Amino acid sequence: MLVRDLTELDLEHRAEFGGKAAHLGHAARLGCPVLGGVALSTSLFQRFAEQGGLLGEIASILNTMQPRTMAQFQAAAWAIRSAFRVRRLPSDVRAALVSAWDQVGADKVGVRSSATNEDSPNRSFVGQHVSTLDIASADGLVDAALESWTSLFSAKSLAYAQRFGIDLLSSGMGLLVQPMLQAESRGALFITDTSVGDEVTLTILRDGSTIQVPVTLAARPH
Repeated sequence: MLVRDLTELDLEHRAEFGGKAAHLGHAARLGCPVLGGVALSTSLFQRFAEQGGLLGEIASILNTMQPRTMAQFQAAAWAIRSAFRVRRLPSDVRAALVSAWDQVGADKVGVRSSATNEDSPNRSFVGQHVSTLDIASADGLVDAALESWTSLFSAKSLAYAQRFGIDLLSSGMGLLVQPMLQAESRGALFITDTSVGDEVTLTILRDGSTIQVPVTLAARPH
């Protein structure tokens, strides 16, 4: 299945739907308050990337330029982006993206990247790929999907992958489509110490003041 409800996913779906979707699906199954939505398979990215030899062209760009500095990574990312732009979106891929818009059924949605190499036990790729918010049409969702797929080879992602020896050409990119919420605050929480107990306290800076917020951990990491 190319499009699946997020609650149908679990950790074994990482290769098929990417790390972010797999972990959020797992969290939902554990009873965590995860925002609903649908996940799009990495197969859609592969169908788009394999047409016209796109992956081969990306490999040629990287082999020719052999980027090592951020300026070189930016130049390589620009060349790869140009290669993405001249490819046409297969009709079945577009149909799957439009189907995701219809299934979520919200006035506005967010399209989030879910690469197979992100949110892993060893590498997070936080901030390396593009997510797009406040999308108000199916055509906007299609454009956002292309942006997320292209960002698999962003300058930041290329630099991160080179530093840690990750082969982006063998990676895939799934997507998450979720209804938009008006958030009052945002942030990311990383926990490496699993002995903290069942409750942790977050310190949040809001409007110039500090707020202490107790958070109950719904499940232990495996």
